Parts: sequence; C-alpha cells; structure tokens
Amino acid sequence: MKKLIQITIVSGIMISTLFSSCKKSDFVEDNIDPNTLYSVNPEDQFLAATVGLEDDFEAYYDNYRRIMWWMQMSTDTRGNRKNFTRDVSNFNTRYGKIFYGRVGPRLADIPQLINKMPADQQAAYVYEKNIAQIFLSYYAFYVSDINGSIPYTEAFQARYGGTLSPKYDTQSDLFALLDKQLKEAVAALKSTPSVAQKSYGKNDQFFNGDPTKWIKVGNAVRLKIAMRMTKVDANRVKTIVTDVLSNPADQMSSIGDSWVFVANSSSFGSGGNWSPVGFKAPKPTLDFMVAKADPRLRLFYNTNLQGNYVGSYTSPDSSFKYAALYARGDTIISNLQYRMFDATAPDKAGNAGTGKNYYPLITYAEVCFMRAELAARGITTENAANWYTAGVTASIKFYDLHAKEAAIEGYTPVTDAEINAYLAMPDIAYNPAKGLDQIASQAYIDFYKNPNEAWALYKRTGMPNPSTVLPLPVLTSDGAVNAIPRRAPLGLLDVTSPNSDNRKIAYDLMAKDPGFGQDPNDAFGRIWWDKP
Repeated sequence: MKKLIQITIVSGIMISTLFSSCKKSDFVEDNIDPNTLYSVNPEDQFLAATVGLEDDFEAYYDNYRRIMWWMQMSTDTRGNRKNFTRDVSNFNTRYGKIFYGRVGPRLADIPQLINKMPADQQAAYVYEKNIAQIFLSYYAFYVSDINGSIPYTEAFQARYGGTLSPKYDTQSDLFALLDKQLKEAVAALKSTPSVAQKSYGKNDQFFNGDPTKWIKVGNAVRLKIAMRMTKVDANRVKTIVTDVLSNPADQMSSIGDSWVFVANSSSFGSGGNWSPVGFKAPKPTLDFMVAKADPRLRLFYNTNLQGNYVGSYTSPDSSFKYAALYARGDTIISNLQYRMFDATAPDKAGNAGTGKNYYPLITYAEVCFMRAELAARGITTENAANWYTAGVTASIKFYDLHAKEAAIEGYTPVTDAEINAYLAMPDIAYNPAKGLDQIASQAYIDFYKNPNEAWALYKRTGMPNPSTVLPLPVLTSDGAVNAIPRRAPLGLLDVTSPNSDNRKIAYDLMAKDPGFGQDPNDAFGRIWWDKP
C-alpha cells in the first residue's frame, strides 16, 4: 500500500506543477467544464488537495526568506541584511493555491461529486463531505488571515453554473461563516448516519479517514479563528470558545491528535526550493534555550564545527558589526537542524538523510497554549498553569518524535527527566504574574515549524519583544527600526481583470480601516483582525 501512496503523491506533484505553469485562461476553461471531473472520485480529490497543501515556492519565499527572517526564527548565511523586511516579492503563495487549482477547487469539488451521485449512494458520504469541509474552511481562513477579504461563498462554482466573478467576503463575515461551517461539520461527524460510511482511508494521509480525529481538528480550527478576534470582537470570541470547549471529549488531548502531514516518501519536500541549507540559528532564541537547558535545543539547531552552539545576529546592524564572525561560516555560527525542514538534507559529512518530512498544521501543543492564554485572559475558568505546562511538554515530545522520524544528525532522545528539569527552570515554571508573557514565549518556540503562527502571535500580542521572558531585539538598519510586515501585498487593481469590479469593492471597504495602509500593496498595513 505504501508504494501506491507514493505513486499517487508523485502524480499530485505533477498536477500541481501543471497548474502552476498553466495560463489562467486554461484554468478558467477547466473550471467551467464539468466533464473535467467525470473520472475523478472524492477520495482522489482529497489526496490531491493534501499533496497540494505543501508547496516548494511557499517554503522558499513565504517561509524561509520572509516570515522566518521577519520573526527572527532564522537568518541568512550572513545574518539578516539591511532593510530586509521591505522585501515582500514573490510572497503570498497561499492565495494562488486556494484559487488556481492546488487546494480550493479540489476540496470544493468533493461535495459536488457527491451531490451528482444517486440519492441512495449519497448517504454513505456524509463523513467524507464534512471532512473535506473542515479542510477547506481551514484553508480559507489561512488565506484570509493575511489577505483580509477574499472570494469564498461564490468561489469555485463556475463549472457548476456559478459565476466567474465571485464577490469578496469581508474577513468579519468570512470568519463567522467559517465558524458556522466548522460547527456544522463537527456535528455531522458526531452523528450516526443511517448507512455505513465511506472512508478516505489511505487517501487521508492525516488520519486515515478517522472522523473522531477530524472532530478534534474542526474544534481546534474554531479556537484558532476565535483567537484571531480577541481585539475586535470579544463577545464572539467568548461565544465560540464556550461552545467549542463544552464537550471535553471533542478536543485534542495528545500529540497523536495533532493535525500533521507526514510525507512517507523521502522524495516529497526534499531538495531544490525545499532546502534550508545555509540558514543560521537565531541568536536570541538559541541563547535563551541554552540558558534554560531546553531539550529542544539539539532538535532545532546544530552545533558549529567546534561543537558549540553560537547563534546568528538577527538585527542587521548587529550582523554588520560582527561581520568577521560570518566570514568563518559554520566554524563559528550554528545552522538550523536542516533535516527538520528537509529530511534528505546533508549532514556535516555531506551524507544525505532518508527520514520523513513533517508539516504541522495545528498541533496539540498549540491547542494547549491557546487554552492557557484563554484562561490567563479570563475568557475561560480553566487552569492556565496546567494548560501551559501541558503545552510545553507536548511541544517537546512532538519535536522529539519529529526529529527522530526526520533522522536528524546526532539525534538523542529527550528524557522525562530533561522535561521535568526544564519545567522547573526560572521563567519556565509558570508564574501567573507574567503568565501571558510565558505562554507567548513558549508558543513562539513551539512554532519553529509553523512560522505563520509565530507571525500571527506577534501581530496579536506584540510578543515576544525586548521585554518578554524570551527577549527578541528590535531590528534596526543604520540605527533606523525595521518595521515588520503585517499582511500580504494584495496587488494593485487591474481594471482589465475579469473580477476587477468586485475586487475594487473589497479594496474600498478594507481601505476604510485607518490601519489598512497607503494602498493595497502596503504590506505594513493591517487587515480587520489585526489591531494595535
């Protein structure tokens, strides 16, 4: 069966390459012709969407060279360069993936394919339809998260008689709709249908079609959406959180519940644009982890050629000041643990790895930190200390498993004694007086493989910063502060575009927010949920 899965993955990559190279006119033609799907089944579309979720262009630009540098999660081989935060070129790959064939259309096809089946067959696809809805709702949130208003309610429907000019949904309306869809999907997965249910099986490379796991994912996505709104709609946050947490059995409760794509084929996510070779370990986080004996230190970063941990300066002025250190390369400055990003990356001797690539979407540790923060803010009556401790523990255990599966260089298993000693460290042991600070600092560390969430955390809370438990310095070039981008550049209005009228309406509405920025391309402007 593994051989079949790997062959399907390669086919998915070929399809993704095709879509990325085709003209948009070809995409439109395919998406208005229902005959395109005659030989496709829901299970194949689900697998194709899963494979299309991870993209080497997004890894290369959006993560490695944009968000991770902005968030001081790594640096260039020479440290971060002057005014590096101004470069937002080739950014926002996710927008194309939801609309131009890689993820959105494939997931949106699933209910259409099911609805075209005879009525007596459709009853067997309740679970598959709603699992696909959870996946699509999450990805729409992920795209809107940095773009604001996007087409959604009228999108993906052209080949089924819908419009080629879908309206844009405001982010506020979209978040409300997505929460509703997720809630309904969870309820459907908890129901007992009248007939035996079809299963995605191996085509669901996350959970093998297990509806109980997807129930937990749906609720975790609802919590994530609620967290984004803490500054803009406290009442809605409270309502969602109370509803989601009303049934403890429906929540993630172990790292085994984490929503992670594990590529069993070492050829997927390896080499070329996927390669993190040359990126350096960031001095602020590395120094903090060394000082606190964090067990994740050896999982995240490699020692230099002298066997020591030495981080790279994240502020351009500091990188310039200590340029002599960078001239000595790996002899002095530690690298990222390359195989945590590309399991085939070479070790110090140049040997390629043969492990597995992990792509976390929402982990149990993240859910713990969300619940810890909600408790610390008084939004729930749960015990913040307990959820914080559970989050730190889950994060360490998750990355220990990830490192083992990725076969990182010099892997040594993390012990319970190490975890317990770490949890007893000053500034690690939970202190209610600085609870939100500690939660944010640990969540930031946990987002080592999920930089978008580190970026969102910073925009939501302003943490980490120079005064937090894990201090991140202000980034400067020639003494001037380097501001951090806060959204994707949206592209200037093209009046020749088929959907320019709806796009203009969306831009005009977003521009009414005083924080939107100078124009749609201003990456330093803000979208609806991102408030000072």
